[in-house]
Amino acid sequence: MNTSKPNVFSRDTTILWLLGLALFLLHMFTNHQYGFHQDELVVLDNANNLDWGFIEYPPLTPFLARIELTLFGLSLVSARTFAALAFGIILVLTGLMARELGGRRPTQILATLAASIAPFALIQGALIQYVTFDFLWLVLIAYLVIRLLRSEDPRGWIPIGVVIG
Repeated sequence: MNTSKPNVFSRDTTILWLLGLALFLLHMFTNHQYGFHQDELVVLDNANNLDWGFIEYPPLTPFLARIELTLFGLSLVSARTFAALAFGIILVLTGLMARELGGRRPTQILATLAASIAPFALIQGALIQYVTFDFLWLVLIAYLVIRLLRSEDPRGWIPIGVVIG
């Protein structure tokens, strides 16, 4: 049973955040080369016509797209900022999962690098689509479940429920 809290400012965690930042910057510097994907146009249209009652999908992605449009205007790079940020966070969570499962620094870095070259990460981190943020929530839930199983603290169900909700 592991009841220790993860140190957010440890050297290992800093390396994970730097790898996440590197993927984020990679997407930021390369996301402008092609036009909008048709699914992105749907998200951007929904961002301009926000409604909390979309039948097909949850409202978070259009809401985040609306924030991007408001802050940065309409461009390929600005519309994909939060998607790239989500996948940077996914990389960090992947490394943290490796740590929770007993991996030392090389294992954490290897897990993070493996996640960074996964085709899904490279594609979805470059497009703002509904599945982009679904993947973030799934990885976050996986991390929280691992923490719950290692700590055996029933209070660990609360953040899992919040993320699922």
